[in-house]
Amino acid sequence: MDDKNSTPETSPARPADAEQTEVVAATPTPAPAAPTPKRRRNRGLLIAGGAVLTAAVLAGGGVAVGAAIADEVDDDDTTSSVSDDRDEDSRDDDSSDDSAVDDSAGGDLSDLGSASADDLVAMIDAASAAGEGEPVSIDLKRDGGAEVTLEAEDGAETEVRVDASGEASVTSTESAESDDTAPQNVLDADAIAAIVDAALAEADGRIVEIEADDDSTSPWDVTVLTEAGEFVEIDLDAEFTVVAAGAESDD
Repeated sequence: MDDKNSTPETSPARPADAEQTEVVAATPTPAPAAPTPKRRRNRGLLIAGGAVLTAAVLAGGGVAVGAAIADEVDDDDTTSSVSDDRDEDSRDDDSSDDSAVDDSAGGDLSDLGSASADDLVAMIDAASAAGEGEPVSIDLKRDGGAEVTLEAEDGAETEVRVDASGEASVTSTESAESDDTAPQNVLDADAIAAIVDAALAEADGRIVEIEADDDSTSPWDVTVLTEAGEFVEIDLDAEFTVVAAGAESDD
């Protein structure tokens, strides 16, 4: 037998150190840790910064607290001032609203209106002397005065306030519009006398408002305050005859 063929070939044995070297080489090398001295230096800087900040807080704490208290006091004062101003404005608005309330609504009505045609004519004459136009309405007030509307031939309107003493002053004017015309019915002395007689015959009381318009059916609108405190609306035709009457509604 041939020794060469009968002897099996074997690979030379690998040293144990080589296998260990391959294992070590196959294992990923971990990233190198950050240098310790650098971390320590950062920590030292943070500690030093914290000490400085602490000292600053301690040194300025009194000022900061004082400023905060002062700001809070100022805010309270400002809030109080604003609140007071708003309350004052609210009271002023309430007063304005009260003064703007229609004289025909509630309250003491003992001085509202007049049963005398002469008194109405006197107030209308005073208003006519103060403004331009013919009188087309009179609205009596609780204070004994009245508001009179004058209308010019071109349709422009002037509002005149007449106080209880008879003093008259213009309160507003309104320019005429393109379709305005001269008033067809006006409150002269004769018309006032006839209106007062017809209205008070229908409802006993005091005249509080008269208005003339261009309605051919009922050109005279009158409001009477009765002794029972009820407001009655009365419509008169061109001949001062009552065509409608009824209690005033809230609508």
